[in-house]
Amino acid sequence: MFDKNKGNQENKDIQLVLLKTVNNNIELGLITNLLEENNIPYLLRDPGTGGYMRIIGGGSIYGTDILVEESFFERASEIIGSITLTE
Repeated sequence: MFDKNKGNQENKDIQLVLLKTVNNNIELGLITNLLEENNIPYLLRDPGTGGYMRIIGGGSIYGTDILVEESFFERASEIIGSITLTE
């Protein structure tokens, strides 16, 4: 009934690479907005209980990893490298 191989579709593995680890929501929002404006897909990963901390407390002490697909890495690096964040 449901043939996985129907239509000669190739299963393509996606290789995610770490673009940057951010430690606050301002930097996270700035970078993710830049990626969205440039049509670069990304994935956020919170280590440990960081995801729960971000939901409940608004931020994580562990930081948040921003991952992009390997083919977008160079372009994404150039985009976020062009901004300067000062504390």
